[in-house]
Amino acid sequence: MASIEYRARSARVIAYINKEKQSFSLGRVTKKTAERFANNIDTLLHERRCNLPISREVSNWLADLDDTLYGLLAERGLVEAKVRSGKLSEFVDNYIASRSDVTERRIGKLRNAKVRMVEFFGDVKLDSVTPGAADDYGRWLLSQLAPATAQKECQIAAQFFRHAFRKGFIERNPFDGVTVGKATNDDRRVFVTREVIQKVLDKCPNWQWRMVVALARYGGLRCPSEVALLKWSDIHWGEERFTVTSPKTKRYGKESRVVPIFPELRPFLDEAFSIATEGEKWVVPMLGGDADKNLGTTLRKIIRRAGVEVWPKPFQNCRSSRQTELEQIYPTYVVCAWLGNTPNVAQKHYLTVTDDHFASAAKTGDKRGMQTPAGSREESHAKSRTLHKVRENASFSEVVAILEDGRVAVEGFEPPTRGL
Repeated sequence: MASIEYRARSARVIAYINKEKQSFSLGRVTKKTAERFANNIDTLLHERRCNLPISREVSNWLADLDDTLYGLLAERGLVEAKVRSGKLSEFVDNYIASRSDVTERRIGKLRNAKVRMVEFFGDVKLDSVTPGAADDYGRWLLSQLAPATAQKECQIAAQFFRHAFRKGFIERNPFDGVTVGKATNDDRRVFVTREVIQKVLDKCPNWQWRMVVALARYGGLRCPSEVALLKWSDIHWGEERFTVTSPKTKRYGKESRVVPIFPELRPFLDEAFSIATEGEKWVVPMLGGDADKNLGTTLRKIIRRAGVEVWPKPFQNCRSSRQTELEQIYPTYVVCAWLGNTPNVAQKHYLTVTDDHFASAAKTGDKRGMQTPAGSREESHAKSRTLHKVRENASFSEVVAILEDGRVAVEGFEPPTRGL
């Protein structure tokens, strides 16, 4: 057990490590500080003997130690030596280069986040970013971006620093617990009706664009990534289903999924197949398997040409509209399997309350007798008061006559009991 020696202007902690006496000179410190150092040394020795991970309390204590004392602990083999943290820009570049498991679209988002971080913090050392500076960065993002985008970029920053922490470059992640804005923006979620999408389909310049729009709205595919990678060999005509290759879910072990050939989608597939040249590989040849091609700009032009107001996130809302439709017919787990997401994601980002839901609810209320019946309640009570009551000690024949006439009062056969 570690002990403390107090001297005139200093204190030192004595501990036995591998049966050898080791001393740690603390300089001029308070008694409480010396006791904390000794207790944490005992905890470190215990965790080392039992092959246990360093506890949170000791980890926080180590993070606050100056480099000299930390170096003494490292020399005695109680902790690992600190790794030089390096500069923010270089670290993030190396991290992005190592992420071969994500799509180019995701890489682009990581790079954008890095540019904004360097703009705010400067190209500083990783360990110089404090939790307070992380809070300031989150508030700055809110002033630059939409709330949902700011939240996502804050999450990316936390991802960078979490990796630095796991690599041992920093003692703690300054972005732990930092949240800004909100993950979703309900104002940008729109249900695209079939009437609207038909107007857009009618104004598509060719069959390939009709195929793109139909796959997004009636197939629920992510566009452009999943639409671009769809091959004719993925269409299983006899089974009335097709296989979707999904770059986004590949890193989660779900490289593909199987989707029905919905009746609304079938005419567009038939048209594309009848026009496709012999030996054509791709269902939409103009994309040529390019999963990162930008289609949003052209789709917005087509929507305007159709005389329809451009809705936010055109492809995303086509996909979410399809999920909302399917949820009215099939269980959530089935729809999520077809669209390649989870119930939690669907609830947060996809499902939309539509005008049809309100109209259907109103009609259902009418059928269940929710509306006020014809005639006022007072009139109903007045009619019930005109009914004859059965007098006390009435004969059987009198009772039968009243029953046949349907004039029994609401009180029933027995007279009311006085005093109740």
